[in-house]
Amino acid sequence: METIFFFKNMTPGEQDELREYFFTKVPKFEKILSHFPDDGVMLQVKGEKFQKHSAYDVELTMKLPGETLLGREASHTIMKAVDLAKDRLDMQLKKSVSVERRGHRSIRARSKMKMIGVETV
Repeated sequence: METIFFFKNMTPGEQDELREYFFTKVPKFEKILSHFPDDGVMLQVKGEKFQKHSAYDVELTMKLPGETLLGREASHTIMKAVDLAKDRLDMQLKKSVSVERRGHRSIRARSKMKMIGVETV
């Protein structure tokens, strides 16, 4: 999985904090994405600081083969924004992977049914 970072209105210290905290969350994604090729998944992390509201906006965009997932959250701390955006992206990713796997199972199940001689309507 390739990870690209974009920052807007953030100090170098805040950028490092976002990078370091985000890389503690990456192993969960890698576990779910184990069946995709390494160069087939691209993750864009966009961090933005709003000076007026003292808030952070984190957007995670994951590009999979044939699908793009997006998780975006705003919060007053970088860590909370990363956690919430990661949770949104994680839910979408799990749903996408389960639908993909479920489709494969049904094909196998149908072929086994045909081999036994059971007719499906």
